[in-house]
Amino acid sequence: MAEHELGLSRGDRWLIWVGFPLVGLAAGWALPLLARWLLDLPWVPFAGPIRLVAALDAGFGRIALVGAGLLLGLVFAFVAVHETLRVTVADFELRLRLGDNARTVRRGEIAAVFVDGRHLVVLDWESRQVVRDRLEGAGHPRVAAAFRAHGYPWLERDPFAALFRRWVPDLPDLPGAVNAVLAARAVALTNKSATDATELRDEVQKLGYTVRDDGTTQHWRPLVRS
Repeated sequence: MAEHELGLSRGDRWLIWVGFPLVGLAAGWALPLLARWLLDLPWVPFAGPIRLVAALDAGFGRIALVGAGLLLGLVFAFVAVHETLRVTVADFELRLRLGDNARTVRRGEIAAVFVDGRHLVVLDWESRQVVRDRLEGAGHPRVAAAFRAHGYPWLERDPFAALFRRWVPDLPDLPGAVNAVLAARAVALTNKSATDATELRDEVQKLGYTVRDDGTTQHWRPLVRS
């Protein structure tokens, strides 16, 4: 069966690659006009740089600003597409790419697939979250259809949702090592360090537990062997 690609839709990609450069063009064209308007005010900070921008209102200066806006729009479009999760659903494996990172999950390792909010979640046979990543359009019916078409065990909800409990520091129900990792992970979440948070989630799973987030609040549960 033909593979299915999940993530940004074709329309989303078109909107990003066309829309961002157009916004950049418009910004580059309008910047000198905005600068002149600011200079007409009784007082404005950074008047020197603003005068420099206003002086670029004609000729090569305007062309340079418009070109810079276009280039900046293209850069933003590339980053937006590059840093969005793309999932390829094939008969025998899932291929995931996010930025420069690529990984593969074999079909035989997968016990359950479902969507939790905006995240795609894949569980292994010990209920580890081998995938828990934000997926654009996660709630769209085409996501479920793609996995079902290739015979993956798609579920409408997390089968272990009732086991999750909110984590608080030094929780007596958890081993000290788990509490220590979750405490470090709480700092990573507060600092918005997604890489550290993911790596520390993997450390928690090595200790026999897993975790999901509600903002900066962590919820944990023990692993469950299928």
